[in-house]
Amino acid sequence: MIWAAAILIPLNLVAIGLYMRARLGGDLGRVIVYQPASVILSWSIAASSLLQQDASQAFTAVVLSGMGIAIVGDFLNLDMENPKVILRGLAIAVAAYLTYGIGVTAINGFHPQDLIAGAPLLIFYAVLMRHLWPDLGELRLPGLIYGLVLPFTLWRALSCFFGTELSALQATSLSLGALCLYAGDIEFAIHTYKRRLPVVYGPILYAGGQLLIAVSTLL
Repeated sequence: MIWAAAILIPLNLVAIGLYMRARLGGDLGRVIVYQPASVILSWSIAASSLLQQDASQAFTAVVLSGMGIAIVGDFLNLDMENPKVILRGLAIAVAAYLTYGIGVTAINGFHPQDLIAGAPLLIFYAVLMRHLWPDLGELRLPGLIYGLVLPFTLWRALSCFFGTELSALQATSLSLGALCLYAGDIEFAIHTYKRRLPVVYGPILYAGGQLLIAVSTLL
């Protein structure tokens, strides 16, 4: 790991902790600072991989593009109790996560083994949407679309285990990052539309997921 990442990763972990604290405290004034700051640091970590001679520039470009779109959303989507903000956040997240999924597929391709991971994810998507459907109201159609995007992104990350373009460590970090993003959004949906949870870990899952995706460019 190059020296720049060795400095940026601890800073990112501090920013994630501060972001989590601000979210739990409902302090939007600090959320607007720490939420984008954590992902900007992740973007910088991914960008630092370009200083490595053996780095995949194509893969890094995909990560930087998707994460750059996510950063725009981080500045705009603060009050996630507002339905209009939620809808805007879904649109930006769809663009960001599809950039990850489609970009990785362009690099790594499809493999017969993809069915092994794809089938359970599709079944889980159907079960989850059936569970959430009665409570989504006007967001049913956006929810159906968005609910399919993150498992697609996770599926394409898992596909990297079956290809040769990324190492096993890269595939692991990328998949764990996509899983964190997915888990965070599942938690958000349950918390917002089904029942209020006493503690939510979405900030850590979101920012931590982006960090893991960024780190995958270095491995």
